[in-house]
Amino acid sequence: MTVARDTARPVAAAVLPTILPAIALGAAGLLVLGVQPALYGAYVGEGLVIEARLGTLAAAEISAIALGSVAGIALLGKTRSQVVGLIGIALMVFGNLLPLELPLFLTRVIAGLGGGMVVALGAAQIARQANVNAASGWFLFLQATSQYALLQGLAVLVPAAPAVTIQRALVVLALAAMPLLLLVPRQLGLSGAGHPGGDSSGRPPLSGWMGLVVSALFVGAAIGVWAYLGVWLEHQGIPPRSVSPRLTAALAGQIAGALFAVMLGMRSRGSMQVAVSGAIMIATVLLLLSQGPGGATGWALMIAFGFAWMSGTPALSGFLIECDPSRRSLPFSASAQLLGAAIVPTAVGELLAPHGLGLVLAASASLAALAIVMVGAALATRRRVGAE
Repeated sequence: MTVARDTARPVAAAVLPTILPAIALGAAGLLVLGVQPALYGAYVGEGLVIEARLGTLAAAEISAIALGSVAGIALLGKTRSQVVGLIGIALMVFGNLLPLELPLFLTRVIAGLGGGMVVALGAAQIARQANVNAASGWFLFLQATSQYALLQGLAVLVPAAPAVTIQRALVVLALAAMPLLLLVPRQLGLSGAGHPGGDSSGRPPLSGWMGLVVSALFVGAAIGVWAYLGVWLEHQGIPPRSVSPRLTAALAGQIAGALFAVMLGMRSRGSMQVAVSGAIMIATVLLLLSQGPGGATGWALMIAFGFAWMSGTPALSGFLIECDPSRRSLPFSASAQLLGAAIVPTAVGELLAPHGLGLVLAASASLAALAIVMVGAALATRRRVGAE
């Protein structure tokens, strides 16, 4: 344990150059998640979707990203990574260029499928690394940084940007990322990828499944807040031109949180990091609801929310290993997180959005609290089974 802690920082730094092209492409595939509040807010403002359906729309798009990622991983075992990336980018461009007059759910699903196939490149490259935690942390850092740059650019150049402008920006960035395909290894199939330190074959134990539920709840709760945050800010009297800067501040917090998680490396217990980050995330949401988003306090809470979210998410991999030393649950971590991100916004949106967006944010925070409780339950289950 001492050796792992002492070497965590140099190993984490050494991982980055080998995975940078693939995770940069993966970040491009997930850019839509960063602008989701602004994009969905534009959809509502332009009458393309009602607020009560935002959760369903987010679920459809994120589920499409998850499905595209699964399809991309399958294709990577059969064909070159460049082919998979080109198909994904083509679908992203096509879905974002389709006229807004077409059914919105159809266009977002097409774009999501493409984004997921591009994400598969980064996911496959990360899974091939010995230091999965460091690789995941760098990916989240790059994801938050790119999303911050996009939101900041929109806030400066096109305040209160219409939906078509945001979608065209996604198209431009997808095309700009295409040359990175030349730097990605031709073969990224996972058939030879192993997980050192455990037997990843077979079904996860009960504690591993519980750890996956924690992953789904934690990320789902964060996305449940994030997807509705832009519209909620406007309902609280924040002018549309001031919404994007506040969302950008939250993204700045995400960047700092992801970098903090990379710096921690293996020097922190994953379970403790997830629990503390979740508690901070809950506190920021409750304070936003009770005190409002105005003034310096509102800005600070937005930043703190982003920091807590992104400093806790990388630790989910370490937590899974902690509650499932066999590592059998680890390959399913990304799927669990995407599943939570799809289900939670849908459930809270359909059930609570008609009664007020504040209830949506509060319900999401309560699910984060449930995730913290299940952290302890998963560890207790592992210890009890080990004792038997």
